[in-house]
Amino acid sequence: MSRSPQASTPESNDNLPKRATEAARKVAPENTDHRTVDRSKLTPMMQHFAQLKDQYSHAVLLYRVGDFYETFFQDARIISEALELVLTSKEAGKGVGRVPMTGVPHHALDRYSTMLVEKGYAIAICDQVEDASVAAKEGRQVRREVTRVLTPGTLMEEEMLHARRNNFLAAVVIAKNHWGLAYADISTGEFLTTQDRELDLLVQELMRLQPSEVLIPTNAPDLGSMLRPGQTSESLPDCLPNSFCYALRPQRHFTLAEARQRLLEQFKVRSLEGLGCEHLPLGVRAAGGLLEYLKDTQKENYVALQILRTYTIADYLILDHQTRRNLEITATVRDNTFNGSLLWALDRTSTAMGGRALRRWLLQPLLEIKGIRARHDTIEELVENTELRQDLQQLLRKIYDLERLTGKASSGRANARDLVALGDSLLRLPELADLAAYGSSPYLKVMQNVPPQLEELGHTLQEHLVESPPLHLTEGKLIRPQVNQQLDEMRGQAEEDQQWIANLEVTEREKTDIPKLKVGFNKTFGYYISVPRAKTAQVPDNYIRKQTLVNEERYITPELKEREARILTAREDLNRLEYEIFVGLRHEVGLEAERIRGVSRAVAALDVLSGLAEVAVYQGYCRPDMDQSREIRIIDGRHPVVEQSLPSGLFVPNSASLGQNKLKVDGELKVDGELKVDGELKVDGELKVEGSSELNVENSNEQPSNQQPDNEQPDNEQPANLQPANLQPSNLQPSNLQPSNFQPSNLQPSNLQPSNLQPSNLQPANLQPANLQPANLQASTETDIPDLIILTGPNASGKSCYLRQVGLIQLMAQVGSFVPASEASLGICDRIFTRVGAVDDLATGQSTFMVEMNETANILNHATDKSLVLLDEIGRGTATFDGLSIAWAVGEYLAMEIKARTIFATHYHELNELASILPNVANYQVTVKELANEIIFLHQVQPGGANRSYGIEAGRLAGLPTSVIKRAKQVMKQIEKHSKIALGLRKGIGKQFSARKTTGQKVSDQEMTIEQLDIFDD
Repeated sequence: MSRSPQASTPESNDNLPKRATEAARKVAPENTDHRTVDRSKLTPMMQHFAQLKDQYSHAVLLYRVGDFYETFFQDARIISEALELVLTSKEAGKGVGRVPMTGVPHHALDRYSTMLVEKGYAIAICDQVEDASVAAKEGRQVRREVTRVLTPGTLMEEEMLHARRNNFLAAVVIAKNHWGLAYADISTGEFLTTQDRELDLLVQELMRLQPSEVLIPTNAPDLGSMLRPGQTSESLPDCLPNSFCYALRPQRHFTLAEARQRLLEQFKVRSLEGLGCEHLPLGVRAAGGLLEYLKDTQKENYVALQILRTYTIADYLILDHQTRRNLEITATVRDNTFNGSLLWALDRTSTAMGGRALRRWLLQPLLEIKGIRARHDTIEELVENTELRQDLQQLLRKIYDLERLTGKASSGRANARDLVALGDSLLRLPELADLAAYGSSPYLKVMQNVPPQLEELGHTLQEHLVESPPLHLTEGKLIRPQVNQQLDEMRGQAEEDQQWIANLEVTEREKTDIPKLKVGFNKTFGYYISVPRAKTAQVPDNYIRKQTLVNEERYITPELKEREARILTAREDLNRLEYEIFVGLRHEVGLEAERIRGVSRAVAALDVLSGLAEVAVYQGYCRPDMDQSREIRIIDGRHPVVEQSLPSGLFVPNSASLGQNKLKVDGELKVDGELKVDGELKVDGELKVEGSSELNVENSNEQPSNQQPDNEQPDNEQPANLQPANLQPSNLQPSNLQPSNFQPSNLQPSNLQPSNLQPSNLQPANLQPANLQPANLQASTETDIPDLIILTGPNASGKSCYLRQVGLIQLMAQVGSFVPASEASLGICDRIFTRVGAVDDLATGQSTFMVEMNETANILNHATDKSLVLLDEIGRGTATFDGLSIAWAVGEYLAMEIKARTIFATHYHELNELASILPNVANYQVTVKELANEIIFLHQVQPGGANRSYGIEAGRLAGLPTSVIKRAKQVMKQIEKHSKIALGLRKGIGKQFSARKTTGQKVSDQEMTIEQLDIFDD
């Protein structure tokens, strides 16, 4: 168990960092740890360091000493090893001797801090909070305080953050099987909380968010420790992965009473009902504990978070970690790089906040059709209006990161350059709103509403700050002339003093007849008169020698020192006044933070959508037709990443159809009662209605949702009414036609909208309730659009690519993007599951096959008929018969019990028999062309099952010896000749489904078991 960054006991000098000096090697072992050294003998500075280290035991303490940040004892060894810096030693007091010491220059603090934080360390920064000269005059130590604690989840500095990724700090509270999660990005102000009861969902959320730091409440002995990735602790709940950085916090910070009070104070409200989290006690506890941590680490630097928002995981399409990894959404599987990921293929954003928003959208696709269509509508308009799209993108490139600039300003960390960038960006917003006014789609409408206060603030910043201010606020020259009268007067006096200095140089040259005499300045000696050493005999008597150099002598005069004191005092006053004016400007930005962040979200969303429109135009994407059905119909689909990686036109498109059984009605459809349709009612042909009965068609697309969209979206969505062009019998599912539900009282013509139904097709004389008799309903189903596809074909022919292609198209559609296809009709998926490839999990001692089985079990236990399941090579990690049996049973279960839309890629060709047994299974293959001495992969997915995998041919292409290839062919012929697997499947299982195919009756579990035992019998 790792307790903290430092060692728990003194370390010997036998295991010092490789860059340890000889002085470091001579340090006594008891002096290597601040807890074991004799503090009574330490110098006052070292005693103070040890006291602070007691308070911040979980952090590396960087202690400001002059122009360096130094650290001592065990922290010195940590920094030396982590940063490969020299470990030396420093005198710590009489009777103690030397202690380990490492230091970094003050100007390099950010760079070294970033490196330490990236390695999972927390850093406590102790600064000098008074002028050293003041302390020296009073004969005491300089006053120092810890001004900030840097941890992986509490970073604000631009150089420490990834511009296009959020830096989340998370807090978790677990009570039995229930859990609460809160997370925040203090650089952007985002603050959210949720609560659920499946621990698997908690892990999935953490894996989605990839927080830089997770807070865990505990009262265990290692309280206060920081666990770096890979370290473990008894305080860490078993369900949580050790791949994150964990901060172990006191339980008292997570009590409901304290957490509630903290939230009420933070957001200045009287009740949590307005925040929407009153009913989420665990979420409230997590959020309160997170706020307390920010108070501890940020000290006086107030962090202005956005108002707490709640969300429900079930409101979004769920992607588990394996699916995100297998679909390579944000990084590739092979080398974990950005290039080659879906994000790489789709990211055409122009701003950093747009890049972060796109990442969030891809990892959290929508379920609500209204939100999806709002995004599709905006992309469609931008695709069609090229000029508007290009003008928007050009303007967006000129807008800086409003979210993080506002965060820095609100917390008092923004410098003048930050406010100049912010002001410039705010002045671009009205121009952006004017451009958006040329559009009518939802997100363009949102962008048209820019608060006038933001333009006023932009003008204020532009009018006050110089165009190119210095980096450091104490250097002055921040504020423009004619902004503040007192400032202008002080500048006038300073200019007079500077002119006096310039005139002094001219006057003294003439007086002394020394042409190379100069008046200079440095921080050590102030103003001085420089005279070449060859001319020192000519200096006047009132010159006082101050410094001797190789080629010159430096002098001062009483008059020069008097003027110097006046100039330096005036300069300090001038810089102080400029700083006060700047702080006032920064405060004004903080007051408008909420408005700026609201507009920032709109800008980010529009940036994402304009980028997706750009991809759609240049890659030839189409708008998918989205509904609540189970249909997945993709015409000429392409893999969005592979297509961009290949030369234009080389990718072979393939279609896919899943999840929509057709209902054919032979003769007259007569229904006595209510006709219920799950999904859209589609009728191909004429709909004739007679009588006064009610025809009640409910549109399931417009179900209420608790989902919180990224932005306000105008309610301009048209309900999915009965469109004649959409009325196809394919959506009439036999399972939905229940005679008990056919109520004539529900059939009222009042529900038939004239705008949606052609009057010529409505024949009242033809519909009589008495004629709607269940006995007259004759229907049969076609299985050309299955629930499960068995996909076979050669190795390296593109099966895995096809699986990922279908999954990515579905995901992109629910993100709100256009998709790489010529046409697509997609029903909403609640989850996407993938099981593609497997590796050993050495950390938990699981073999490749066990990992595969765990992933498969997760799919079977959580998939629904609204899920999309993509399986590749189930059962290949064990013996052939075992693997085939498992693969068969998994496919059977998915098709018969879950009825999830599934593509099952396999080299077990025996699984093709499922299609002859189950009505909702179909066989497809990736085709090849066989020549005399080679095969050509056509990469085309066609109906029918393959009977060969061409594995030997793949081995030949890989360079296996000819003798091995020849022998493999001989063995394969013998195996094929004597194999009875396929025959056993047909005889042993096929007959038990014969009755099922015609009557629909279910085979008993006992019968199933008995028959399956006969698969491989002689």
